[in-house]
Amino acid sequence: MNELRTERLRLRDLDADDLDALYDTVFSDPEVAWEQRALTREEAVRKLDGKLAHVRERGFGMMAVLDARDGAVLGYAGLQHLEGGKDVEIGYYLARRAWGNGFASEIARELVRFGFENLVLARIVAVVRPENDASKAVLRNAGLDFVEHGYHYGATVEFWAIYAILAAAAER
Repeated sequence: MNELRTERLRLRDLDADDLDALYDTVFSDPEVAWEQRALTREEAVRKLDGKLAHVRERGFGMMAVLDARDGAVLGYAGLQHLEGGKDVEIGYYLARRAWGNGFASEIARELVRFGFENLVLARIVAVVRPENDASKAVLRNAGLDFVEHGYHYGATVEFWAIYAILAAAAER
């Protein structure tokens, strides 16, 4: 089982039993879900199944995000292949009650570290909706830079990236 820890959070492998918690925190909230609408229960099952399949096939992927103090599920985050391609992207989806606490930045920094140190990635990317200023601030805080506009997951997005060589140089 994979597990990551930050100062205030614990990230662990997702499992099918996380469906109810993720539905309550992420999938049913249009402000949180990538689709910008509440997913049906069936859509949520398919989405979670896809995340679980990625982990089985690749050995890494999205993880449940838990509050380290009480174990409450706050959402999910992790590294996964961008729309099945070769690029590995960082993603984070947190319940609204978790917003404004710096959790997403904490997660993003840990995922960048993990991706470069443990997965030995040369580059980590992210996609964000152009109007999502909070998420762009998280990406900046984790060392990613805007690259270009694009289209992913059915939406117009900004494509961001960080390269291992630049991350290592910034740490010196």
